[in-house]
Amino acid sequence: MKKQWITAPVLLSFAGIAAAQSSVELYGIVDAGIAYRSNERTGSPGASTGHSNVAVASGNLSGSRWGIKGKEQLGADWFALFLLEDGFDVSTGKIQQNGGLFGRQAFVGIGSTQSGTLTLGRQYTSLNDFVGPVAPVNYIGGFGAHPGDIDDLDQTARVNNSIKYTSVTYAGFTFGALYGFGGQPGSLKQQNTWSVGAAYGNGPLHAGVGYERSDNSKSGAKDVTLGKWSSTDDGLFNSSINEGYASAQSQQIIAAGATYDFDPVVVGVNYGNVQYRSGADSLFTGHATFNIAGVFAQWTVRQALQLFAGYSYTRGGEVDGVDERAQYHNVTLGAQYALSKRSTVYLIGGYQHASGGTLDALGNPVPATASVSDKGNGHSSNTQSQAILSIGMRHRF
Repeated sequence: MKKQWITAPVLLSFAGIAAAQSSVELYGIVDAGIAYRSNERTGSPGASTGHSNVAVASGNLSGSRWGIKGKEQLGADWFALFLLEDGFDVSTGKIQQNGGLFGRQAFVGIGSTQSGTLTLGRQYTSLNDFVGPVAPVNYIGGFGAHPGDIDDLDQTARVNNSIKYTSVTYAGFTFGALYGFGGQPGSLKQQNTWSVGAAYGNGPLHAGVGYERSDNSKSGAKDVTLGKWSSTDDGLFNSSINEGYASAQSQQIIAAGATYDFDPVVVGVNYGNVQYRSGADSLFTGHATFNIAGVFAQWTVRQALQLFAGYSYTRGGEVDGVDERAQYHNVTLGAQYALSKRSTVYLIGGYQHASGGTLDALGNPVPATASVSDKGNGHSSNTQSQAILSIGMRHRF
């Protein structure tokens, strides 16, 4: 009996240690507001008209989502982890990301506090991981995205069938790489995606750089697999900025950014280069390039109140059949006030002016039209100018 009384507490203590080393967390964000969009286009390409639109909009400051994530210690410094995350539209209750149950992210993996992590599933690219934290979208949400999120800094694209490695931090430096299998019999290249990135953080200075490339090999000239790769409902090619290049043979993105915290003001700069190339079977012919440069600042007026201002300039390259290069000037202003640690109210506005020419969804040369940030995806303007204003609330749980 004496041994039993001694052993029982020992067993219970070990059980407590095991439980403490494993965790599963339910989390989420619910974000909705009233949004006004000017000159929103309606109708088919080439025959659309423009009208203003006022509606409830989901995910203005942060995309609405819920998810489950977990971590289990495996002994020494090794651990297993998983994450399942679903996006939804608050205004309709519908699942986003083309109806996928865990369309935002879904992965499982293994990691070490000494060696980094290796994960498998549907994931963001390494460009997202390392440049996104120093991009304007990290401070003001999708309204801070560059036109149409053309350089993918707002995490519009997720890569299916992917394997990703992310290092631990070495003297402020981290790095990683992702490879997405195309799933095409007889080829590792067709319809694949790969990405690399690195970041540095030390005190008030943070910087990141990334590269992302998608192959769009097709069986027929009218297939549009870049759109499928990026989840068409997310809209990487659903804005008037680059919808004419969705059938390109390949897409390449190079992005870099940096922020410096002067306390209470954070200042950031960013640059992106996006290229679309044609191939033997691509509907798009030629070579198109976009260069994007931006600056922004966020001022913490007091603990609960933050103000934001940002500007970006996007310039397209020469395209066959287009006489004048497309140009986009984009301005974003915003304010957010924290009611508590989990609840925030916000007022965000964006304005964009376009000029020059581009291609429409059918590949025809057309005058460039505005599409404010990623919130303009699917809501592009019918004219050269567009304004969006949203007032709403975000709650985290």
